[in-house]
Amino acid sequence: MFGPGIIIAGGSIIAVALLDKVAEDCGIGWLSTTLKLLVPVAALAISVYFLQSDAIMRFIR
Repeated sequence: MFGPGIIIAGGSIIAVALLDKVAEDCGIGWLSTTLKLLVPVAALAISVYFLQSDAIMRFIR
């Protein structure tokens, strides 16, 4: 159920959230804003790549 990919993804989400919180607390606003903008854009790009390369999607087409 919990493969290495899930553990790495969960850990990276926690690390980015902690980095964002520390950046806000230390007054580094540009880093916090950059993370808030880039993380959703990166997630969208990865999801589009996954949908384009997924074997099930090729089967449905």
